[in-house]
Amino acid sequence: MTNLHLRPESVTMRFFRTVACGAVLITGLAACDTEVTNPGPVQDQFLSDRNAATAMVNGAGRALSSGINWIGYTGAAVAREIHPAGSTGSFGITNRWQNGELAVDDGDLNTHWEQAQRARWQAEEALRRLEAAGPPPTGSLQTPAAYLNALQLAYVYAGFANRLLGENMCEAVIDGGPIVPSATYLTRAESLFTKAIAVTGGTAATMTTQSTAAYGGRASVRLYLGKNSDAATDAGKVSTAFAFNMSYFNIGDDDQRNRIAWSIGNTPYRAHTQWSTWYNDYKIATSDPRVPITTTTLLGDAAIECCGRVPFLPEAKHTTSASPIRLTSGREMRLVEAEVKLRSNDVDGAFAAINLARSNANAAQLAVPATADEAWRLLKRERGIELWLEARRLGDMRRWKAAATPGALDPLELPGASSHLQVQDLCFPVPRSERQTNPNIPG
Repeated sequence: MTNLHLRPESVTMRFFRTVACGAVLITGLAACDTEVTNPGPVQDQFLSDRNAATAMVNGAGRALSSGINWIGYTGAAVAREIHPAGSTGSFGITNRWQNGELAVDDGDLNTHWEQAQRARWQAEEALRRLEAAGPPPTGSLQTPAAYLNALQLAYVYAGFANRLLGENMCEAVIDGGPIVPSATYLTRAESLFTKAIAVTGGTAATMTTQSTAAYGGRASVRLYLGKNSDAATDAGKVSTAFAFNMSYFNIGDDDQRNRIAWSIGNTPYRAHTQWSTWYNDYKIATSDPRVPITTTTLLGDAAIECCGRVPFLPEAKHTTSASPIRLTSGREMRLVEAEVKLRSNDVDGAFAAINLARSNANAAQLAVPATADEAWRLLKRERGIELWLEARRLGDMRRWKAAATPGALDPLELPGASSHLQVQDLCFPVPRSERQTNPNIPG
């Protein structure tokens, strides 16, 4: 395969030498229909043909789904969205992750970095090629509308890939460059979502869906970046019922399965459980439909370091390995608006927004709390419920800690005897593989 102008010194970039190999036989573009068949190596010049746009963008979507798979599962264990229940290999949770540790010297974290970086790079590479090719002339195999649909979706995928990195990585590295602050990814995401919104001329229904997803993505990163007013404005453009998902597929290919669901499919894995999580306590107390958990008489598939064999109470949000994972939703946007209002001490307004989300989810309405501290506690709980198992909790916990916001988290999601977390690292480090192969990272 012709070299794709990569930096060979970085393991992250060497990993991308074959990223396009699985992308070019996909036909037809749907918002997240990104199942990939691998035809083998493809010459570089064919990927610069605008007629390959749909295939390249679908390949970027598959890369994003893989990055979410790895970051979302391990991050859920450390944030105690799930509790370990046995396996430490294949689809399990290692002893270090069980204890809440995400360390630079942990070789098991190399894959998380590589998959998430692959998602970013592949979407951005698709954009470089699409922008260079430009819209097709009249009479071409690809219509101008199809090209613009693909271009906008590539911006959307690139934005969400950068958000995944920005919310979950301790620091940033771009294409073999030096280590820079992790907010670099969020700034890139904001720009990419802005470019997605600016694309016009494609199929109306497709453009409306993708533009709305871009507004949702941009609202989320602007909240993280402290651009509160802009975040609320973007959130207001997304209806409460809207959802934009990442697809997964049960086709016997581990790379395309929903990793969280597959690891509790009973056969062959019972690797995690909701036992000893606040989500299970909340579900028992409220029956909130957003936190479905299955009661069984089974135990996890092996003894774990803290507790031996533990009860197997699997989550039922992702019920099969083909279950989608949301990238953005209108209910999340109501919580963005609520957080912005809390930051300006508008508790009544915040809970009006929270209750709009709860109403859409068929959850009971919340009374307006008497104190700001309680309001923040409930807002943090609501985001935990709404964004459960979507690769978002670790980033929320990290940004709230950095800002010293009021409102306590539940003891079951913090280090201590009840959670069985010994420490809690709230972001993934630049791993050993990148540090050893990137000459721009000293020592």
